[in-house]
Amino acid sequence: MTGKEAGIEGPHPRNLKEALDRQDLVFKDTFPGMLGVHVTEASAGHAVATLEVGPSVIHPGGYAHGGALAGFGDTTAAWATFPALGEGEAFTTIEFKANFITGVTSGRLRAEATTVHQGRRTMVLDVRITTDDDERRPVAMMLVTQAILQLGGAATATEQPPES
Repeated sequence: MTGKEAGIEGPHPRNLKEALDRQDLVFKDTFPGMLGVHVTEASAGHAVATLEVGPSVIHPGGYAHGGALAGFGDTTAAWATFPALGEGEAFTTIEFKANFITGVTSGRLRAEATTVHQGRRTMVLDVRITTDDDERRPVAMMLVTQAILQLGGAATATEQPPES
């Protein structure tokens, strides 16, 4: 069952607390849920999440997989984005860049996403992934760009203009 099937359409600015409290349902049967992402803070332009490095995250060599780290960072950026949206707006990631600094084989990771820019059509976030301990060793850095989409009257990419 997905979050939508459970009666939760997904996280929106108007239901942020509910989304945080029920993220197990929001993430159920989704990539962030499979990874084990847990969002601990979310507000307009800022979010913090954690991830345990375990079997769902490591590659065959035993280190955290770059794709898992990128998914973790992108998910954290999303939770900093949706609370910043206006009524009738949605978003999607259109680009990200990830720099991997060190390999990790175990432990808990922490991602913190912070808005660098928010305009009418895009939002750019800096995401820092570190170990979630007293040292907070850097693991990865990401720059995530979100497209801000206006829902409603605009034609979608799959719609064809009327024939003349």
